[in-house]
Amino acid sequence: MVDDGDLVGRARAGDPVAFERLFERYHAPVLNYLHRMVGDRALAEDLTQDAFIKAYRALPATRPDLAFKAWLYRIATNTAISHLRRRQLIRWVPFLSDHATGESIERTVGRRQDVEKTLSQIPQHYAAALLLRHYQGLSLAETAVALDITENAAKLRLFRARKAFAAAYGGPLGGDAAGADAWEEDR
Repeated sequence: MVDDGDLVGRARAGDPVAFERLFERYHAPVLNYLHRMVGDRALAEDLTQDAFIKAYRALPATRPDLAFKAWLYRIATNTAISHLRRRQLIRWVPFLSDHATGESIERTVGRRQDVEKTLSQIPQHYAAALLLRHYQGLSLAETAVALDITENAAKLRLFRARKAFAAAYGGPLGGDAAGADAWEEDR
């Protein structure tokens, strides 16, 4: 498997096949991220296409040490937020897994609705940080790059986002003490 750095270098030099491979590698994860962010699959597909077009056009002007994955998520995040601001409609979809283990479907759906409602009640930049870090699995450094902030600022934003989420959810992380450890790992 060819690493991102090699593909990015070749794509930057004008190799369309290299960018096509990057597209194939990241299309599904970016689409899923945007779908969870906007709650509409068709809109997410349009935003994903817009994000890749922006990335393709901007790639030749990037530095050789580009962290492509985080850079691409930054473009996708900014594209979605810009669109949502224009529409003034923000709807976040929960970042819980699609498969519940040992929980009834009703409880899982109820939790998802609670998470969706909670994410819609906290500021956009907090919800984006939580989605990137905990749903998309970006590292703290990648989350910082995707949000175009320093790593320390990302750490602080995640701390504040978790606090705001917990307060809006109705207590310390919705009363789930087992999940608290995962939320504390960046501190």
